[in-house]
Amino acid sequence: MRRSSTFLLLLILAAVPLRAQDEAAALFKSSCARCHNTNGDGKTAAAEKMRIPDLRSPEIQKLTDEELFQTIGNGTQHKQYPHTFLSKGMTAPQVRQLVGHIRTLKTKR
Repeated sequence: MRRSSTFLLLLILAAVPLRAQDEAAALFKSSCARCHNTNGDGKTAAAEKMRIPDLRSPEIQKLTDEELFQTIGNGTQHKQYPHTFLSKGMTAPQVRQLVGHIRTLKTKR
């Protein structure tokens, strides 16, 4: 009995990161994909004239998690990229989820 309960616990713990990844992907899709595209390449009609960067690019991926967090949460200095999600109701943990999701995009290039 103990062996099966240990297996069940391990199975549950393994599923938690997958659920978090799914939540992050859904948050990205609902909050970011309009401009950044679902794959992060920035090739959308809404972003055509704004020169949205490819989130999968080395230039973006080399940014620290804190730099990405600040850019997404608090905004950029560039008027074409008016991210201010923390002031518009997104929580800090949600912004951290977006940072984590952006990190996964580099492998999907």
